[in-house]
Amino acid sequence: MFRTVPKFLLALSALLMLAANSMVEPIRANPIQAQPQSSPAAPIQAKALNKEAEQVYRHVEEGNVQAVLEDMRRVSALFEASSFQGLTGVEGIHALSESILEMKEATARAVQDPQHWMRSAGKLRLATDSLIQTKNALWLQYHKVIREDLRVMGQYAEQKDTAGMKRAYDSLTEHYELIRPSVIIQRKPEDVNMMDSWISYAGGLVSSGESEQVQKVVAQGEEMINMLFGKKKDEPALAPLGEVKNPIMWQLVIGAFILAALSFAGYRKYRGQLYSAKPMFPPKR
Repeated sequence: MFRTVPKFLLALSALLMLAANSMVEPIRANPIQAQPQSSPAAPIQAKALNKEAEQVYRHVEEGNVQAVLEDMRRVSALFEASSFQGLTGVEGIHALSESILEMKEATARAVQDPQHWMRSAGKLRLATDSLIQTKNALWLQYHKVIREDLRVMGQYAEQKDTAGMKRAYDSLTEHYELIRPSVIIQRKPEDVNMMDSWISYAGGLVSSGESEQVQKVVAQGEEMINMLFGKKKDEPALAPLGEVKNPIMWQLVIGAFILAALSFAGYRKYRGQLYSAKPMFPPKR
């Protein structure tokens, strides 16, 4: 019976290796959310929408309200007639819709609040660009800007300057709100929710003036921002066990590896005892 043990162990090891290799790919860190296969028309429609958003942004820079109103009518018509399946999820489509509505409302109050009008145009421009770009999307350029906001916020926290912390936090939230629709379009919902929760928690600490806690939360924020922008350093090929989608399966695989190793070690010991006159390391008495 024992002659079949090595063959059994080899077969078990091969099966375990195949199972492990099949699980590696989903565990590799990939900040861009996986989408179903897009329809052939989706990329073309997204490019047309992005072109109109570029026109909107240029006309806002010129201060041409009438032209923007006409542009937004075309943007709305394109959005309603298009399907972006495969380019983003339900959350991304909803975020894009909200950006269009916000731009319409901002245009109606363009004279009273030109800064909000400009920010809304920028938000829409970044959102439509994120539909057609993955690796080189425009919103990714805000990584250094937001990191600088965090650095300044941490610096004021060290100085126990509550007013300075508040200004830095306001700048951070303004920049994050500008790119948030783009983040929703390209990132997983759970990553967006985690970032939103951090923003809210940090705001509470800043408002209460808890400078020591703000310093700690800034360090956490830097890690989260790096992850959100795909800038995580020294990223392992395999995620920690707690980050795996199916940790129970991984525990079973690891346990099976250990069992196979122990079984093989036991078999080698048994074979050694059969062919050895006496043990190499006799037990102590």
